[in-house]
Amino acid sequence: MKYVDIAFGLFPPVMQTWLALLLVRRRAYKRFPFFLTYTVFAVVAELCKFVVARYSQHPMRYFYLYWGAEAVYATLGFLAIHEVFRQIFENFTSLTWFKFLLPMVGLGMLAISALISIVHRAVETPPFLEGIYSLQIAVRCLQIGVFFLIFFLARAFELDYRQYAFGIAAGFGIAAAGILLGTLVRTGIGLKSVIFFQYVPVVAYCIAVTVWLVSFVRPEPEDPFREFRPMFTPELFLGRLEKYKEEVRGIFRP
Repeated sequence: MKYVDIAFGLFPPVMQTWLALLLVRRRAYKRFPFFLTYTVFAVVAELCKFVVARYSQHPMRYFYLYWGAEAVYATLGFLAIHEVFRQIFENFTSLTWFKFLLPMVGLGMLAISALISIVHRAVETPPFLEGIYSLQIAVRCLQIGVFFLIFFLARAFELDYRQYAFGIAAGFGIAAAGILLGTLVRTGIGLKSVIFFQYVPVVAYCIAVTVWLVSFVRPEPEDPFREFRPMFTPELFLGRLEKYKEEVRGIFRP
């Protein structure tokens, strides 16, 4: 597993260095400053974790470095996906009903994460670490909720998925799902799942970085979201929602 660990340890910082250069080249840092900050921090954090894991003689140093980095990741990640949400739907914020969507989804996902932490109690875990896992679950549930909200609304409003903002949102959604899955398995099974907990989030994060790179390798199509100016009303939105419900029902009808 030695070479696998080295590959997984170096893949994210190497690819995210390339990603940071692409963000500068595409001038995307003007629209996504938090995502650029997240990317630069990820390069530094992952290299530090790689060095400490291989050369430090004190295991607790890696523990504190890992969870300290996770706290910063969670904060910058949420800010990045929030700026993506505002970028995509900047022309809809004047609608009163639209302003409540993100807070409602956030509260709903926090309620789900709290229910998971209550029902799905961590095994073979000290109280301090159990609290950290609960926060991890809450953060990842929030990210997944915002991810699904973005793509649901984009489907409802028939927006173009080829924009950079969707690539960023998709990457965060994949990473959050992998980390959440690994955390739930670790808390549910215990130390017997340590390999699963170690590698599934890393694989998901590598996929997320690949999605970000693929998104920014090509120039962004013309007519960005800020030029999308149809006048949507709640009635039109509900009408489209009803149409999609009929489409889904049609799929399952014999």
